[in-house]
Amino acid sequence: MGLRLEVDFSKCSGCKYCELWCSFKHEGFFSSTFSRIKIIKDDLREIDFPLICQNCEDAPCSKSCPTKALYFDEKEKKVKLDEFLCIGCGSCIDACPYGYLSMNPLKLKPLLCDLCGGQPECVKRCPTGALFLTSRDQQIEKPQKHELGKDYATALAAGLRLRSKWGIRDV
Repeated sequence: MGLRLEVDFSKCSGCKYCELWCSFKHEGFFSSTFSRIKIIKDDLREIDFPLICQNCEDAPCSKSCPTKALYFDEKEKKVKLDEFLCIGCGSCIDACPYGYLSMNPLKLKPLLCDLCGGQPECVKRCPTGALFLTSRDQQIEKPQKHELGKDYATALAAGLRLRSKWGIRDV
């Protein structure tokens, strides 16, 4: 069956609390550099959102791994890392189509989310409830623009007006 981490983008404030607690849980200190979850700040669209491992079934990261240290576990339906086999070449980082993977600068191993054994620290610590755990097979209905609420619509309209005023085109 497998679990997966999901994001309600309308609730993410970009506070990076999830990054700091992820680092603390895995490394014993607070540092965004060592986090398995990444907050992307898109100043053009004026939004912040968490970047998480998509656990791709075709796992381009594992296909690029010369030692098979990264592999897709069929039972748990997620990408796993065998740190003993990893040589730190970084080919997995180049192969990730989402730009998710990064390198632990101390261990020279990829930083890969392990869902904290089924109880992700990021989910427990997210102050807005933007992160949640669900079954990999469960279909998630993403909110439509009109369902995100008046505040979001107002903020989006204000952002569009500013971008237009500044001559910035949406990409």
